[in-house]
Amino acid sequence: MSASSIPSVHDRMPKVAEICADDADVLALSVARFVASGYMTSDVACWDAAFDGAERLLGAAEGGRLVSGIVGILRALRAEREGDWSFMPATCCRVTENECALVALIRRGRCRHWEALRRDAAALTGRADAPRLAAAIRDAAETINAAASRLQPASASRPLGAPLH
Repeated sequence: MSASSIPSVHDRMPKVAEICADDADVLALSVARFVASGYMTSDVACWDAAFDGAERLLGAAEGGRLVSGIVGILRALRAEREGDWSFMPATCCRVTENECALVALIRRGRCRHWEALRRDAAALTGRADAPRLAAAIRDAAETINAAASRLQPASASRPLGAPLH
């Protein structure tokens, strides 16, 4: 085996726990993966799985709002993104570069870093501006933050970012 064929540490795909700051990020990524799978396969069971998981963790109303917000984000991404989008199966512990960028973008929205959100949304889509994606993330941010408070109470002993599964 030559030195050029040996994978480097930089070739390793990061784990969900390495890029998600809390359980709400993990849930948002999981829902995004189910929704993306539904778009790819045209199978409504993928979307049902997204709703089932979110509703199990958050209740019917809040879970439905979270899935709706993530669907809005992915619809905007599909409308404004130049090029392909790569994602892993919903239960996979590894994360693609595209998913890392999406989680970081959602984090900008959750932290209300609006200028960075606008700039990074454009970068993620490959366009000069991505107003629909930035707006979708702004719209979903409060729902994701509300989910965070329900998923990770202050008294919880599990480390932030630990997988929900």
